[in-house]
Formats: sequence, C-alpha cells, structure tokens
Amino acid sequence: MRLRHIEVFHAIQQTGSISRAAEFLGITQPAASKVLSHAEAALGFKLFDRIKGRLQPTVEAQILFFETDKIYRGIENLRHLAENLRKQPEGHLRVGCLPSLGLSMMPQAVQTFRQMHPGVTCHVKTDHEEGLVDAILARELDLGITFGPISTPGIVRQIICTAELVHVGPAAGTEELDLCDVQQSSYIGIVDDDALGRLLKEALQAVGRQISPRITVQTYYVACALAEAGCGSAFVDEFTARAMSRGNLSVRRIKQRVNFEVAVLTHHAGAHRDYCRAFLDIVKATCRQITAQ
Repeated sequence: MRLRHIEVFHAIQQTGSISRAAEFLGITQPAASKVLSHAEAALGFKLFDRIKGRLQPTVEAQILFFETDKIYRGIENLRHLAENLRKQPEGHLRVGCLPSLGLSMMPQAVQTFRQMHPGVTCHVKTDHEEGLVDAILARELDLGITFGPISTPGIVRQIICTAELVHVGPAAGTEELDLCDVQQSSYIGIVDDDALGRLLKEALQAVGRQISPRITVQTYYVACALAEAGCGSAFVDEFTARAMSRGNLSVRRIKQRVNFEVAVLTHHAGAHRDYCRAFLDIVKATCRQITAQ
C-alpha cells in the first residue's frame, strides 16, 4: 500500500463513508473512490463491503488497520513536527523523564535551558521506562532520562551520573538505616518490574531479608506521599526524596548503599541540533549537582 492508499483507507475506516472521507481529506469523492480501487487492486482483496448504504470493513481491512494506524499516526506526528519547525524556526525540544525526575531535576534543567535558549519551545513528557523507550523509538521524543539498565535495539544509552536509594518515613533521625532493621509491617514497596524495585529486592535478599510489603506502588512520589501520611516507610530515589521532603518526612541514607545509574536515552539514528546537546549538558550538570548534595 502506498501512503496515499493508507491515508484514504484510514479516513474511510474512521468516517464510514467515501464522501465523508473525501471531505475530511479535502479531495473529491471520485478521487477517493479511485484511490480505494487502486489500493484494493494492489492488495488483491476487498477492503470494504457496502451494507445498507454504509461501508463496512472486511476482516482483512480490520487486520490491516492495526498496522496502518501506526503509520498514519507517524505521518500526523511528522506534520506536527513540520508545523512546529515552521512556527518555531529556532527549534522545538521534546524531552521525557520518569515521574520522579519530573518533580525534581527536570524543572531545574528546563528553567536553566529556557534562560539560555528563550526562542526554543519545549515539550516535557513524564512516563515510565517502557513508555519513554517507545516514544524515543517512535521519534516522538528527542531524548529521555531514566534509571536502570536499558538494552533495547535502536536505543543509545549514555550514563549521566550515579545516585542512590534512600529511606523515607515518619520517624525522626538522620542516622543511616540498616536494611536488616526494615519492618515488614510498615514497609511500602515498589513493584518488582521497576528497575529500582528489583535493585532493592536484591539488596534485601543480600542481608537475608525476604519481605512482602503490605502496600506496593509504581511511582516513587506516591510512596513518599503514603509515608508522609503515616502509612509506613519506603525506599525511593534521592531525587524524589529531595523533591517530596517535608517537615514530618525523615530522609535517611541506607547503610548498605544501593546505587543506580541515571542515564539519557536517544534514538540511534538521532540527528540532534545544537540546543539538544546544550540541554543534555544542562541535565548532566543538574543531576550531578543534586547528587553531590
């Protein structure tokens, strides 16, 4: 199928008629019918049946739609990008990060960047690791910042700095916490499919602790919020702990250091403009400044 075939096919699938599809695309109805006929001839099977005056997709068309929809959305993204480049010739930066970094490091980095490049527009997306990888592969993001090891074809990973997990809870005190002293009854856990959740589980097992938390969460700032509300204590990354630090929330280092890497992810075929590299330098400096504290 050619791109024009996909465009008309997608419009008919969405609108249910050739006339409305033609109107949506800004072409005549005969032109849309001709493109559909060409597409069916090239494929060797029908895409739509006419039932009670309305076009109904065939089984083959429904199967094709899942794949053509991805291509269509990619074309739409390309159009939006071209429009942004036209409206903002100085550039448009699209960055992503984990939710915890969106509360701490990212605001500082964006503020510094905007002061240096006021003409560049910014889009900031927060998502979990898998979502960031998918967005970079789809070229929806210029770069993403995440934790943990990533080994995905098409993704280039560059380590920014090393950080550590810390303990947050309602108890006062600044002394380091021994993992051997973790209480199961008050432990708020991070899900095991999370990179830091896996690291923490391994660290607890290393000191002979097999703990089943009474509460589990997927985001670190929710763990902090639960701890602040008196639901127990949790282990989170130090970025989240600093951003969520309150008067009644104690932050303590862990005696058995649980370190992790902060890394930037980019597309392997990425052609980055100067402002992308400038933003990356700012992110590196910001992360290192926070962890140095």
